[in-house]
Amino acid sequence: MPLAAPAQDALARHREIQREERDFFGIDYQDHGLVFCRPDGLPLRPDRVTVEFEKHVTACGLPMVRLHDTRHGACSLMLAGGVPIEVVQLILGHSTPEVTRRVYAHLMRKTTAKQVEKAVRLLTRHRPCRKAL
Repeated sequence: MPLAAPAQDALARHREIQREERDFFGIDYQDHGLVFCRPDGLPLRPDRVTVEFEKHVTACGLPMVRLHDTRHGACSLMLAGGVPIEVVQLILGHSTPEVTRRVYAHLMRKTTAKQVEKAVRLLTRHRPCRKAL
C-alpha cells in the first residue's frame, strides 16, 4: 500500500507505542492483530472513534464533517492530483478500478474535462490565430 512519508513515520511511532502497551499489559494484552486498538488490545468502539475525530476537527478549527467524508475528500484529492485510478482503487480497498470509477465518476468527469482542455491547448498552441469573418 503506498503511503506518504509522514504517514509512514506516524505508523512507526504508533507501532512503538503499541509495543510499550503490549509490554505493560503483559499476559492481559488481548492481541487481535489490529493496527488501531485500545491500549489493552481490544477493538476500538466506533462511537468513540467518531467522538475523538470530532474533538480533533474542532481543535483544528475546521468545519465539522462526517468521518466517512474524509475518505471521499482524500479520493477527490488523489484523482484531482492525477493519481492513477488503479492506485486509488488499492488505497480505498475497492475490489476493482471499475468500482472506483463508478463511485467517483462525477469527480473523474471534471478531471477528464480539464485534461482534454490541456491537451487541446498543447495541440493548438502553435496554430496561427484566425480572424473572424
